[in-house]
Amino acid sequence: MSDDAPGVERANLDQQLISGIAWTAVWRWTGQIVSWGGTAYAARILTPGDYGLVGMAMLGIGLVRTVENFGMDAVLVQDRSIVGQDQARLAGFVILIGFLLFGTFAALSTPIAVFFRESQVAALVVALGLLCVSDALQVVPRATLQKELQYKRLAWAQFIQVLATQATLVAAAWLGLGVWSLVVNTLAGAFTVTLLLIYWRPYAIHWPRELSRLSKPLLQGWRILVSRFAWYAYSSADQTVVGRVLGSESLGIYSFSVTFSTTISEEITSVVSRVIPGVFTTVQHRIEELRRYFLLLTELVSLAAFPISFGTAAVADLMVPVVLGPQWDAVIAPLRLLCVYTAFLASQLLVGPILLWTGRFRANMWCSILAMVIMPISFYAGSSWGLIGIAWAWVIAMPIANLPSFIIAFRVIDIDAWKWLSVCAPGLVSSAVMVCSIALVRYLLPAGLPMLVTLLASIGAGVLAYVIALWLLFDKRVRRQIDLIRAVRAASATAPMA
Repeated sequence: MSDDAPGVERANLDQQLISGIAWTAVWRWTGQIVSWGGTAYAARILTPGDYGLVGMAMLGIGLVRTVENFGMDAVLVQDRSIVGQDQARLAGFVILIGFLLFGTFAALSTPIAVFFRESQVAALVVALGLLCVSDALQVVPRATLQKELQYKRLAWAQFIQVLATQATLVAAAWLGLGVWSLVVNTLAGAFTVTLLLIYWRPYAIHWPRELSRLSKPLLQGWRILVSRFAWYAYSSADQTVVGRVLGSESLGIYSFSVTFSTTISEEITSVVSRVIPGVFTTVQHRIEELRRYFLLLTELVSLAAFPISFGTAAVADLMVPVVLGPQWDAVIAPLRLLCVYTAFLASQLLVGPILLWTGRFRANMWCSILAMVIMPISFYAGSSWGLIGIAWAWVIAMPIANLPSFIIAFRVIDIDAWKWLSVCAPGLVSSAVMVCSIALVRYLLPAGLPMLVTLLASIGAGVLAYVIALWLLFDKRVRRQIDLIRAVRAASATAPMA
């Protein structure tokens, strides 16, 4: 191997990373636009009752889909030694589970319909149970594409699924299929992308015999399953407590607070989340490279997510009345606190993946269980102070619950908390300048201006202040990010065609 081989490999991986983020962002956000359009058209034809029936049918299926593949999707990406016969047997194992779950939902369809007192739900449950089969068939080809860093194809697959789903929804609603429009569209999208993935990466399927040889990946898969169940439990515990203790009206207010605080930030973080498995598993045994990508991506995410979260908090009292109306003023206070939590969530986005994609599934499982214990108790205690207390539980208790994850992850990549804070500093300091600028502009604006004008002026001043502060105070850090993107683009332009 030549001396410059590591540098070439790093440049290639940088190129894959940046292009993966770009492709994922473009097709994910384009897909969102298509999805909104199709949903808006169908909503004019279908009734709230149609959506309610499908919501009842999806209640159990949605939970099962988070754990249905026994964690093999993550195990196959992380453990690159699973190939050949072992992969084929694991594929057979996952597909067998998919069919068993489909059969279980078919058997339970009538009791579920009786529980909801809606006879139509039974047939919907049976049909939607097929999603367990389609998801199982996708596990191996998706994992293979992730390991090969084929982000362009993964992004295309996501967009094609959205396109098939929404096109079928619009056609079915127009043809008058009613509630079945919301079922056939989901199945059409799922099986379209399944066939596409198998076409791109066909794979062998063997009967899952001699599973004792696969005890390690099955144990790891079990730990992932427990982690996902724990995550589902604590991430939905807040709404459960709000609905049970504070009532339906408070739950409606809280739901809007969550939506406003997370929607845009999640679109940013989800793009990065989709590309890191392949990158992190590629360098999982090279600590210096793993540390580099962790710090690089943490800084990038914080630069994008911090101003959105803190900016939303700063203009919440203007945004909520303009967007929702003055009757939703109760959203403002919890929204501001949840924005602070969302900023923290973005800053620690890559802590969990460090554990996951370096094979520390056991540590990740116990950290998730710890959060599952701490968060519901915190939500219940916070409910004594209403929605503000629930929001404070996220702000205070979640960082405490995440502390073990931080400690383990930082040990894995050999950094301390100050190093992590240093890469978050540009986004954090510039966001503080932005918030102060917004407050100053609002103070200087004459009273009596329309609320929309004040909101737009505040947003404009905040964006300008953030950009100026970032450039003046952290110009070297910004230039480093820009230079990396330029170098990757230059390498892509000069690379020979495959």
